[in-house]
Formats: sequence, structure tokens, C-alpha cells
Amino acid sequence: MIRLIINIATLIILAIFIAMNVSYETSINLFGFKYDNISTVAVIIISLVSGVLYSFIYYLLTFISKSEKLKTRNRHKQSKIKEKELKSKEKNINKAIEEGVKESLPENTDPVDLELAEEKKKKMPLKLFKGKKDK
Repeated sequence: MIRLIINIATLIILAIFIAMNVSYETSINLFGFKYDNISTVAVIIISLVSGVLYSFIYYLLTFISKSEKLKTRNRHKQSKIKEKELKSKEKNINKAIEEGVKESLPENTDPVDLELAEEKKKKMPLKLFKGKKDK
């Protein structure tokens, strides 16, 4: 509602300005081309419209640039999340493979193998220093 009132007031002020300055004329030089006897109001309106168009194009290009940067950031975040998921899945798969390999290996049921395993456990560490034996 407030924007509508502001727009109407601006248009009324512009209409009064145009009505008061219709008879005034000026000369302009546009990139080397000289134009004589052009209405001052027309020059003002043309410069106002060209400024608004320039601002709109600048805003549009800025908006597109920011949206592209945002899309790139989102893609990067999604790829990082997927990378973490894949690493965790890979760890789970590796654990499952190791468990499957352990389960598939037969247990040592041969008595000779069992005795050898026990002997290896009982083995004494090497003595590095020889001490004097007590008599």
C-alpha cells in the first residue's frame, strides 16, 4: 500500500516537472554527434530510463552470479557428504569381508597343530644378559 502511494506521488511530481519545463530546449553531444533543440524533459527522461535499465541489467547479472556460486557450494557440500558416506560404507564392507574370511577358515582341530600353538604361547623370551648362577 505504501509503495503504491509513493509511486503515485512520484508520478505526480514528474508530471508537474514535465509541465513546467516543456518549452525549454537544449543541445546535447552524444559520442561526437551533436543534436540541437531537444527538449530538456526528454533528455532527463531518457537518462532516467537508461539509468534504470543499466541498474536492472547490473542487478540481474549479480543475481545470476550469486546463484551460480550458491549452486557450486551446494554441489561441493553434497560431494563431501557423499564422500564421507562412501568411506563409511567401504569400512563396513572391509569389516564384513574380514569377518567372512575368518568364518570361512577352518578351525585347528588337529591335535598336533593345537600343541604347536600352545608351545609358541609358552615360549620364554630370550635372555639378553647372562647372569651369574647362584650356587
